[in-house]
Amino acid sequence: MTCIINRILPTIFKLLLAVAIVAVPPDDALAGAGDAASTYGLGPINAGSAQAFSAFEPGPWAVYYNPAAMARSAEGELSAVIQYGDQELRAKSLGGSDPLTRESDVLSDNSSELVLLGIKTRIAGTSESDTSRSMYLGINVGADEYISNILPYQANTAEQGQFLRYELQPLYLAFGAAVRDLVSGVDIGLSARLTLAAKARLEAVSDLAGNTDSEQLSLEAKPSLSPALGINIRASELFCGHSPWRRSSCMPFGLNGLEVALFWRDETNYEVSVDANVVIPGVIPEPGLDLALSTIDSYQPQVFGGSILLPLGKFELVASVEKQNWSELESKFAGDTVREQAGLRFNDVVVPRVGARFHWSDQLRFFGGLAWEDSPLKSSRSQDVNFLDSDKTVVGIGGDYRLKNAPIINAPLVLSLAYQYQQIEERDFELTSINSPSDPAPFETVRADGDIHLFSLSASMKF
Repeated sequence: MTCIINRILPTIFKLLLAVAIVAVPPDDALAGAGDAASTYGLGPINAGSAQAFSAFEPGPWAVYYNPAAMARSAEGELSAVIQYGDQELRAKSLGGSDPLTRESDVLSDNSSELVLLGIKTRIAGTSESDTSRSMYLGINVGADEYISNILPYQANTAEQGQFLRYELQPLYLAFGAAVRDLVSGVDIGLSARLTLAAKARLEAVSDLAGNTDSEQLSLEAKPSLSPALGINIRASELFCGHSPWRRSSCMPFGLNGLEVALFWRDETNYEVSVDANVVIPGVIPEPGLDLALSTIDSYQPQVFGGSILLPLGKFELVASVEKQNWSELESKFAGDTVREQAGLRFNDVVVPRVGARFHWSDQLRFFGGLAWEDSPLKSSRSQDVNFLDSDKTVVGIGGDYRLKNAPIINAPLVLSLAYQYQQIEERDFELTSINSPSDPAPFETVRADGDIHLFSLSASMKF
């Protein structure tokens, strides 16, 4: 009996793997389009300010961060972004009862290569001069590996350890709308991000060598929408009205230009399920053996946040704070076939961000930002999955130059460039594996850390 089982199991897993390869294309790239918005920031202004300005930037990327921000500017915009991230994620062995043989401390040094496209346009309004009650529409899309990898996906266990927030992610797609002055001085926006639930089904007859016939394979993907809501408040207009003399006398301490943004984003994740039914004549008769795999990828937590923007002469200062509800991921992983045994625990985290922008001239601006992000991963041990994650400090800097009338296109063009650095702090983890002779005790302790360098370049045509 043991001999038969040992021959059957490899066959079964070959079939299941075949379906998984079709439904879940493997790849080695990291931090793809699906998590670029939250991990790095979309476009130079968000990457270069460590997302401090994300609640107020009126371009197309406001669709993700705060859709109400689209109403801050009457200009339409068509923007193309190229982002390149150089990631070195490390796990240094601290020894153990049965440590792995490692060539180096570097766990992953793959790059992140993204193309992002976004458009924002005015779709309704009273006139060009009066923007009251104007409506705006925005759409963005992003793809990994410079569009050569549209829907990558991976979910796996890893004896050597794997990082929680820098793994491969699927296609990014979002759209939304905003209305200016729903109430005097108050803009509101609503958007949605598209996610997918992919399903694959295989029915096959096989021999013990894994050769199949009578195969029936079906694939389907169901879209779902994850909403986001934003509100922007211009304090002087809300409390003082539109009259210039009232505005100047109403707000104390020079706070005439003060703006407040409130935003909420629902959680998102991509789901994949694989079902296989195998019949092996003489060993597994009809109705066959059912195998099932269900897992999630590209999880982003529910976020509540607020930001304050204060113009001071040629400077703009911004402070932001957001609460990320990572604890909801515990229930998601409890039903995840790949990770259910890991017993992962997560904390909700609060992320503060600060930033500044300097208007050197009408054409040239410089900006920068700083953020501190605590790790949501509470567990320092996760059976077989061996997730690694740590607190990180994010700093960014950048600038943009506006051509009032660019050649050929005969329209204003803004060229932007930003650099972001992320330092992942050191943190110790215990690695465990069911294949280790020390199981359930850990076989190795590692110290995780990392450095990430990101460059973001964009060209934005205004209209």
